[in-house]
Amino acid sequence: MCNLAVVLVLVLFPCIVSAQTQAAKQSIELQLKPSGIINGVPERISFVFLNIGDHEVRIPIVSPCRASTTGILILNLNFSPAEPQTPGKGGGCGGGTSHPPGILEESKTWARLKSGESLTLSYQRTELFVFEEAPGDYDFWGEYHPPKLTAEQIVALENARIDFAREPLTSVHLRFKRTR
Repeated sequence: MCNLAVVLVLVLFPCIVSAQTQAAKQSIELQLKPSGIINGVPERISFVFLNIGDHEVRIPIVSPCRASTTGILILNLNFSPAEPQTPGKGGGCGGGTSHPPGILEESKTWARLKSGESLTLSYQRTELFVFEEAPGDYDFWGEYHPPKLTAEQIVALENARIDFAREPLTSVHLRFKRTR
């Protein structure tokens, strides 16, 4: 019986540690909130970062499409037209600034979210390069891609005990139908 308990601990311990490590990395959740619904489809999309962890996490400034030390927000679209034509896909980015000072100095400008707090960034769909207006089914989802930091920058942030949204995030899908 004692050997069985030891075997179970040895087998399950790596799984428990892995789950805890993964949970610590994913203390931020990305949500999409639609608004300004016209003919069944939102004209405005808000990206909401929600801190679901138990400690403060910073959200780096968001940049248009590609930058090294800023995060990237993308609105994706799968479109299925109501009338026979070619289905489409779309997507785009929402933005901020780039060319920051040193990473520790820049991190002072990042949004700070305590446990349970959120940060909302709102854009018109056209600002996110999603222009589709035809009747059909719209399937939206958001993505966040963290800054591309060097190993030295990450170590500097960790040494300063600054946790930040460093993992890619994907929201749940939102589906809409435009009839006209």
